[in-house]
Amino acid sequence: MPTVPVASGIIEDASGRVLISLRPEGKPWPGFWEFPGGKVDPGETPEAALIRELWEELGITVTAPAPFRVLDYTYPERTVRLHFYRVRHWTGSAHGREGQEVRWLYPWEIPALECLPANLRMTAALLAEALPQPPLCLIADPGKLPLPDFRKALEGAVGAGLRWLVLRCKTLPDAPAAAVLPALCAEARTRGVQVYLNHPDPLPDWPRSGRHLTQAQMDAGVRPGEAFGVSCHDAEGLRRAARAGARYAFLSPLFPTRSHPGAEALGTQAFAAMAAETSLPLIALGGMTTRRLPEALAAGARGVAVLSGILEAEEPAAATHAFLQHWNG
Repeated sequence: MPTVPVASGIIEDASGRVLISLRPEGKPWPGFWEFPGGKVDPGETPEAALIRELWEELGITVTAPAPFRVLDYTYPERTVRLHFYRVRHWTGSAHGREGQEVRWLYPWEIPALECLPANLRMTAALLAEALPQPPLCLIADPGKLPLPDFRKALEGAVGAGLRWLVLRCKTLPDAPAAAVLPALCAEARTRGVQVYLNHPDPLPDWPRSGRHLTQAQMDAGVRPGEAFGVSCHDAEGLRRAARAGARYAFLSPLFPTRSHPGAEALGTQAFAAMAAETSLPLIALGGMTTRRLPEALAAGARGVAVLSGILEAEEPAAATHAFLQHWNG
């Protein structure tokens, strides 16, 4: 089966929205949404094909498109090699010159529509750019330690360079914790940490960057009016989280864990298969150690989440630093 070269444009406006277009009747996969573009003609470069296609389809003149990703994808009828470009500079007003519908959407809004599978992979890549950097997440559960020790561990991790935490309260905190946790959230935020709150309803008004949902909360219909991620355990959970507008997903357990010895681990092969098909950046959780971190990333994880490996470590700052060495060198 020959491989057909295709050029596609991820056209972005100043607010971070991207343009997608609906494939019309008479073309393969009609009724599916995609990043606009088309086939590369013989003797034509992908960049030249992109500029030509976006003029023909949308009526815009593109300048300086930036190469983004090259992806081979096999459909039932053919294999395509998709050359994706970021398009931030153009003249003209984008519109469907061939009568096709076009929409400007934020990346997390795209999976709610029926999209070509290869385009969903690019949506995951766009969402991954917004993850905290380095993409190491501490699941900070105040129920795991006495409150003074919890605060000390959190401050040590942040001091070592942690820039992302999910504050996990499985039940409503007692009065002493409820008095301390908002201040910890505020302090972390002032130090450049993104704080996501995993808390049962009613949700307190604590300083935060967004909310983190359990899969049960998502299945119950919780839809935050702010950025959110979801804990998932299978491909169907990932699909529902993406359609709900999640920005990322924890996928677990990747490896066997001491906390859930009876839970069957996904393993790297199953994790990689789900990472290849989802439109969400996946954060690997479960049995994570510094030794296993490269395995998780090789399986398609965009980052990793850790609980006891940092929070309950003898030296949380040193444990955090050991994880961050992969990104910081």
